[in-house]
Amino acid sequence: MKRIPYYAIISGFQPDDIPGIGTFYDFFKRLWASSSDNLKPQKQKKRKHKVKKGKKCEKAPNTTPGKVKRLDEWIIRHGNIETSLPSERLFHFFQTQILAISSKLGLLGDINSLSISGDATPIVTYVYHRSKPTCSCHSQSITNCNHSRACSQPDYNSGCDSSRETYFNGYHLYMISALDSQYDLSLYPRLHPASRHDTVSLVVSSSEFKQRFTLGTIDKILLDAAHAADAIYLLLDHHNIESFSALNNRSKKNTATNNDISISPRGIPICPLNLEMKRNGKDNT
Repeated sequence: MKRIPYYAIISGFQPDDIPGIGTFYDFFKRLWASSSDNLKPQKQKKRKHKVKKGKKCEKAPNTTPGKVKRLDEWIIRHGNIETSLPSERLFHFFQTQILAISSKLGLLGDINSLSISGDATPIVTYVYHRSKPTCSCHSQSITNCNHSRACSQPDYNSGCDSSRETYFNGYHLYMISALDSQYDLSLYPRLHPASRHDTVSLVVSSSEFKQRFTLGTIDKILLDAAHAADAIYLLLDHHNIESFSALNNRSKKNTATNNDISISPRGIPICPLNLEMKRNGKDNT
């Protein structure tokens, strides 16, 4: 704040009258409603094998088929049960002191019929995995020990940045933003493990956001092709949210509908004879 006075001004301080460093540490502790500094325990077991990665820096293969569907079903059954999060106080501060003011200024759009978007971006924290041994096996020339290792940042892991075609260590930040805002203002930023797929992040973030956002009602959501899954559509329909998403080109199956017409991966309707319909065609019957 001393080097960049703008940060002091937006924080409510005079550039020449900034609190001491210890004051900020005390303030940070009050925002984190947990006795532990991390979500995972700091001591973790040593990995016995490498994590299987996807081809050409794609998302890692799903080792648990139907995971998103099972998660959706659990959310639908228990969505009304509010769960506490360590970041509860931080979002309460964010909603009352930032979102509420932005809403009064009309920066979020129609607060009673909000249009939002959801997407993730990688957050790189380390180049290599950082951990320290909790034993003295290395000094005794024992290389293959199974003792736990202490991690300074146990919540992070490895993921793929598909836009840059590279792997990274850290998190991915899933952002729910106001779509009608000309500034693309954030409504709910949430850090997830880097290896987590966007569909799982959407289910978790949307459920948490729905329980905590009290300023308005979500009406529409815009998503990219990574979210094109039947389970996602069912969950959003359960929340009475109209979804708009790009088609997933990797899909090779036709999408079933409520009648005898299905939809091809290219978005073209398929007739009962399994033929693609023609644009501006006619039905001779």
